Amino acid sequence: MSTPSADPEIRECLFCARFIHRIYARVGRENLRAPLRRFVLRREGGPAVSPTIRRIFRDYHEVDVGFYTAGPCASKPQVFHAGTTIGRYTLVADTVRTFTRNHPMNTKSTHGLFYNPALGLVDLPPLKFGSLNIGHGVTLGHNVIILPPTSQIGTGAIIAPGTVVYANVPPYALVSGFPSRVTGYRYDKQAIADLLESKWWEKSPAELAANADAFRSIWDRPPAPPSPQASPSSPGPTPTPSNRP
Repeated sequence: MSTPSADPEIRECLFCARFIHRIYARVGRENLRAPLRRFVLRREGGPAVSPTIRRIFRDYHEVDVGFYTAGPCASKPQVFHAGTTIGRYTLVADTVRTFTRNHPMNTKSTHGLFYNPALGLVDLPPLKFGSLNIGHGVTLGHNVIILPPTSQIGTGAIIAPGTVVYANVPPYALVSGFPSRVTGYRYDKQAIADLLESKWWEKSPAELAANADAFRSIWDRPPAPPSPQASPSSPGPTPTPSNRP
């Protein structure tokens, strides 16, 4: 997802790609790694477009971040569990946390002494990280926490601030609460299908800007008839001008 792009906004610094990337592997302490990440971001135009910072996250932290998604690349990688993939054009608040594994809950104690071999009491393999795929154009608000067994946040979804997500989220869903629930959908079924088929997120910002009027035309569709209850498999009514996100 974070492969270097031909987009003119994305420019790789050869010193960062060839030298800083290798040095990063040799320094394990965060107080040494953080300055290296900041240097890379300054040289490559910031967190939204830096190719090397994405290689660092992917190769050394097992976190894959798409281009034009800025938040995660400016954060400590440790706040996103290994196995997290985040798409392009996604808005991620700096207080978001993702988890792809959990401690055992079917034992007498959940303390790490009884399952974590690093603590020296048990001779067990370490807990494996799972996978979490966060789509394109997603919004993750302040203090959102994503927990297992969640493995998919659909493209275009909006997760309200403070939400604790325990389950997969469909594309273009509106989600809030603790525990989280789908409160509605941003558009009707056909509009969502059209957006997903268009794969608009594969375009560069310049390409999107050149076709901005067509990109915004989704708002001109008439609202869908109200449904008695929104569910993950049945998109609800299109938001009206007064309550659109």
